Amino acid sequence: MKKILLLVAVVLSFVAAAEAQTRLGIKGGLNVATIRFPNTDIDPRLGVHVGGFASTPISSRFAIQPEVVYSQQGVETGETKHTYHYLNVPLIFKGTISGGLHVQVGPQFGILLAANERKGNVTVDVTESKNRYDGAIGLGLGYDVSGWQISARYNLGLSDTRDDSDSGINFANNVFQLSLGYKFR
Repeated sequence: MKKILLLVAVVLSFVAAAEAQTRLGIKGGLNVATIRFPNTDIDPRLGVHVGGFASTPISSRFAIQPEVVYSQQGVETGETKHTYHYLNVPLIFKGTISGGLHVQVGPQFGILLAANERKGNVTVDVTESKNRYDGAIGLGLGYDVSGWQISARYNLGLSDTRDDSDSGINFANNVFQLSLGYKFR
């Protein structure tokens, strides 16, 4: 019990110290999304993402940036438009290369809010047949200048978008994001 209390005290002291340096911000931008559909001609689905983040320096060259982001994803297969709406929570580790230029890497966890397929004028809600949870690895580059943050990130999907994935083939989300953000304070 003493070890747990000591661990909690240490974590709280780090959080208190980091809180003084944490900068909250908002971000938004363009998504170019696809889903791996084997043996199918696909076209990317353009969408948007918008959300917030908290950037906390760990050292002079490293920072951690958790985010909460609404993301419009999907793909187009032939005449059918597949649209997925996610609430994504990336946990991005930033490493400064030089000046404001940094690399980004980290896991992303997503919750499916809604999914539909549209063919012609007919739209069908397919949310119940989709996996409610999504996992990805985010890899990117960014540049921070003053309060502004510009980034390009690729989210490599790890989870199957289908709820019944017995076939051994993974229909995973892959999303390229261009973002513009602003840090308050």
